[in-house]
Amino acid sequence: MQKTNRQKNLNLKKKWYQDARTYFVGLLFLLMLMIILQLFIVKIIPMKYILIAIVVMALLAYVLWWLQFGKRVNKINRTLGKVLIVFFCALLIMGNLYINKAGNTIGKIAGSDTETDSMSIIVMKNSSFEELSDLTNARFGANETTDKENIEETKKDITDQIGSDYSYQSFDSYEAQAKALYEGTIDAMILNEAYRGLMENSHPKFDDETKVIYTFEITKKVKAISKNVDVTNTPFNVYISGIDTYGPVTTKSRSDVNMIATINPNTHQIVLTSIPRDFYISQTCQAGAKDKLTHTGIFGVDCTISSVEQFFGIDINYYARVNFTSLIDIVDALGGVTVDNPVAFTASDGTYSYEAGPVYMDGAKALRFARERYNLSGGDRDRGKNQMRVLTAMINKAISPAIITNYTGIMNAVGGSFQTNMSSGEISSLINMQLNEMSGWNIEQQAVNGSGDTLYSPANGFNSYMMVPDMDTVNAAVSRIKAVLNTK
Repeated sequence: MQKTNRQKNLNLKKKWYQDARTYFVGLLFLLMLMIILQLFIVKIIPMKYILIAIVVMALLAYVLWWLQFGKRVNKINRTLGKVLIVFFCALLIMGNLYINKAGNTIGKIAGSDTETDSMSIIVMKNSSFEELSDLTNARFGANETTDKENIEETKKDITDQIGSDYSYQSFDSYEAQAKALYEGTIDAMILNEAYRGLMENSHPKFDDETKVIYTFEITKKVKAISKNVDVTNTPFNVYISGIDTYGPVTTKSRSDVNMIATINPNTHQIVLTSIPRDFYISQTCQAGAKDKLTHTGIFGVDCTISSVEQFFGIDINYYARVNFTSLIDIVDALGGVTVDNPVAFTASDGTYSYEAGPVYMDGAKALRFARERYNLSGGDRDRGKNQMRVLTAMINKAISPAIITNYTGIMNAVGGSFQTNMSSGEISSLINMQLNEMSGWNIEQQAVNGSGDTLYSPANGFNSYMMVPDMDTVNAAVSRIKAVLNTK
C-alpha cells in the first residue's frame, strides 16, 4: 500500500513537469508581461489605458489559469480554456508586433541627422557610354562654384573605379557645363542631383536628352538645429519641406513645398502658412545674397530653416521633410484622402481632372494635385494653397479610425518616407497626448504673397523668375503665427 501511494506521488510530480497546460499558461503569462513592458517602453499609450489593460489581463490570466488547474473544472471546459489561451496568445503576439512596429517606426523617422548628396555621372542619351568603365580616357566636366567639396570626393571615386586616365575641366556655371556636354567639348558631366533642376533653365528637356550611367552617394550629418520644447504643453513651429525628388527622403534637392506649421497643443490649433517656392529672400548659405527660397534646399535643410527664421523673425523648433515618394506612399497607406477643391481644373500633363468640391484621391492623384500650378489662375500661389489642402486632408485622415484599420501599411509608409529632427520621445509624447484626449484639431490655412519679377539668382548664375515678397502679407502671417504661439 505504501509503495502504491509513493508511486502515485511520483506520477503526479512527473505529470506537473510534463503537463502541456503548464506551457500553455506559461506562454500566455509571458506574452502578457512582454506587452506590458513594451507599452511602458514605447510610451505612446496613455497611462490610464495601460492600467486598464493590466487589470483586464490579470483577470483574464486568472480565469484561464483556473480553467486549466481548477479542481472542479470538467474536461470540456478545460479544452475550451486551451482554445481560449491559443486565441489570446495569438492576439497578444499581434499586439506585441504592432507596438514594436510603432516603436521602430518612430525610431526611423525621429532625430534625423543625415543628408545625402547623390552625385551622378551624366552623358548624352545617344552616346555609346553605358557604364563608368566606358569612360576611360574620357573628358569630364563639372561646375565647382557651389559644390567643390562633393565634386572632389566624386573625382576620387572615379579614379578608384577607372584609374586616372581621364581629363577634367572646371566650369563657372551650370549653363556653361551643360553647353559643353551638348556640344561635345566634354563626354560626361559630374552633377549633384540637388542641382538637376537648374539645368531646366537652359535645357528644358535635359532629363530626356541625357542619361545617368553612374551614381556616387555622399552621406553627411546635418547640424543639430532643433529648438526643443515640451511639445505636449508648449506651442511650437515645424517647418515642412517637400523636396522635388523620388527615392530616399534624405537626398538633397530643391525645397519645392515650403510651409510653417504652428501647433498649439493646449488649444488644439494648427496654422499652416504656405510660402511660395520662388520667394526672393536673403539666404544664410549664400552669404546673405537673395535668391528664390527653393534653392536653399540644395544647400541642406539647415540652410532652409535658418533663412526662413531670419526672414520671418520667428524660431523654427523642428523640421519635417517629405518627397514625391513620401506623399504617394503615405496617402495610399491612409487609404486615400478626400480634399476640398475650390475650383475645377485638369492637370497640365493631362493625367487627372479635378472637379470642384470634395475629391477623393489616391497617392498619385494627390501628388499631381499638389504639384500643379500651370493650369491654376494663381499659379504657384494656388499650388501652395492646394498643398495645404492635401496636408489638412492627411492630418484629418490620420487622426481618424483609418490609423487603426491600416496600421501596418501606415507605419511602413511613414517609416521609410518621412524625416524629422523631432526626438522619438517628443513624437511619442504627441501620440500619447492625442490618444489620451481623443479630440480634433482646428486647422487654419494662410499664405504669404508677392509680385513676379526677373532678378539675379546666385545659384543659377543668371536672371530668373522671382516672387518679390509683399511684406503686408508677411507681417499679417507672422502676426497670426505669434498669436497662436502665445494663446494660453
